[in-house]
Amino acid sequence: MLAVRQNWAEKNPEILASLVRAVARAAEYVEQPQNRAEVARLLAQPERVGVAADLIRRTLDGRLRISPDGTMRESSRYLLIGREEAARPEPVQAAWLYAQMVRWGQAPLSAEALKTAMAVFRADLYDLALKRWRATGPVAPEPFGAFAGPDFDPSDVTGYLASFEIGRRAS
Repeated sequence: MLAVRQNWAEKNPEILASLVRAVARAAEYVEQPQNRAEVARLLAQPERVGVAADLIRRTLDGRLRISPDGTMRESSRYLLIGREEAARPEPVQAAWLYAQMVRWGQAPLSAEALKTAMAVFRADLYDLALKRWRATGPVAPEPFGAFAGPDFDPSDVTGYLASFEIGRRAS
């Protein structure tokens, strides 16, 4: 994920495009199985993530230990870095993050705040930097599946939040 201030992005479009391309290339590098040992070794260094390289490698490979007895679970979709457009900043992702903040009492529910959150994830700048063009015009947001709970629809944040028994919703 790459984040910059809007005024900086407007003043530095070439630099922003170069940064987006660099992040995309790095994600593609990490996704290549033959590069994961090196990536895990680099990330394991104390000044970076600072955990064992074998744990990082297992995570990159989608192999998760789910029990103290060593039982493993594998999922090729556990950690999408550069595959399936995972790095593309979709506004629905920002809306989901905002809904989680509301759910846990970190922000009040507000249509204006939701709109602001969604405006921050700029797929247009990402697509422009990578020379990927999508159909223009309004597109109805698709349901967004996350780790747990129901699919998330940004047009019904209230309904989504009401579906959870646990949460500290801000009033």
